[in-house]
Amino acid sequence: MKKIILLLSVILFYSCLSQEKKSLKEMNDYLLNNNYVSFGDLDSIELKGMKTALSKYRLLGVKSCNINPDKKYSHIYIEDGFHDEEGFYDGIIVVNNTEVCEITDSHYKLKADSLSYMKIKDGNFVLYSKKVSMQDFKKKYLNEYFRYELVVQNKASDLKKCLAIDEYTPKPSTYVQNYYFADKKVNNYGIVRIKYEEIKDGIEGIPHLKEDKKIEFIDCIGRLNIVTE
Repeated sequence: MKKIILLLSVILFYSCLSQEKKSLKEMNDYLLNNNYVSFGDLDSIELKGMKTALSKYRLLGVKSCNINPDKKYSHIYIEDGFHDEEGFYDGIIVVNNTEVCEITDSHYKLKADSLSYMKIKDGNFVLYSKKVSMQDFKKKYLNEYFRYELVVQNKASDLKKCLAIDEYTPKPSTYVQNYYFADKKVNNYGIVRIKYEEIKDGIEGIPHLKEDKKIEFIDCIGRLNIVTE
């Protein structure tokens, strides 16, 4: 009996070791320290300021969504979105594939719906956040949810194959950076910020895209089998 108990204890011990977890703060530090984010040509002071700002978006944002940045999670998804010309941040963080936090300072979103966001102020730094249920994330954040599923289902490379079908298939120029912690490691994805809602029912406004290539592209997107509605 003692041998059985000892064996079960050993199995439990190694099982716990295999389920490594990471806090959002640890993941944030890891991404910044390993230069996972490219800020372009900045001097050391500007670079430090950008990294500080990014940390605040991620850590203050999730904290305002009642997500503990120091708690250990087995799965962490981060989508960092920056508007290149206007400079605003527009991100999504999901922990354990259940809790969703939207973090933004986009004046477009705030002008359309400022009341649903919580304002967070830290000195002169201001951001806005909103805790989102997974159900609403699936229904109301169609583009963000599509990109999230591409990452967690490991289908980002499949999307790139769809986009390479023809030179005239949609090639959006705005990008987001996505990171996913799972299976003890952090994976980095540079996913085209494709708007799923613009392609799910067909492709409009691309006159040079041949009909057979259009059908092939739509079929390719469909075969990704990402349920968004």
